[in-house]
Amino acid sequence: MDVSPIVTRLQAQLTGFVSIGASADADAAIDNAPATPAAYVVPLTETPDAPDLVGVHHQRLAQAFAVVLVVSNLRDVTGAAAAAELAAKRTALKAALLGWVPDASNAEAVAFAGGALLQFRDQRLWWRDVFTVMTDYRSA
Repeated sequence: MDVSPIVTRLQAQLTGFVSIGASADADAAIDNAPATPAAYVVPLTETPDAPDLVGVHHQRLAQAFAVVLVVSNLRDVTGAAAAAELAAKRTALKAALLGWVPDASNAEAVAFAGGALLQFRDQRLWWRDVFTVMTDYRSA
């Protein structure tokens, strides 16, 4: 899954982030220990429907990706201030992605699929929001 259009969308739509980019997986993003706040787009899964059996090969493909957010507040050891910042960043993230169509020629609008805390360590709060988009795959 090519996440570069998603990264480009977030870079254009979101403000107040030190870094927005792509990562191979959440662990790679966490190991990088970026300046905060930051966002990483991570490809997750591709789940195809059964292919059409007539003519040109055609399949519907559900693609899932995550946006891993990291925020911190060095003066707040409990994470309450970081959690408040996270809530604002998640609201902006959803506004940037929900309803957006990455490729009008073969995709539907992005949908929200859930979120979860990854970890709170060293006064950094890591959160993952998952999104899905349905696409069409065709070959001659």
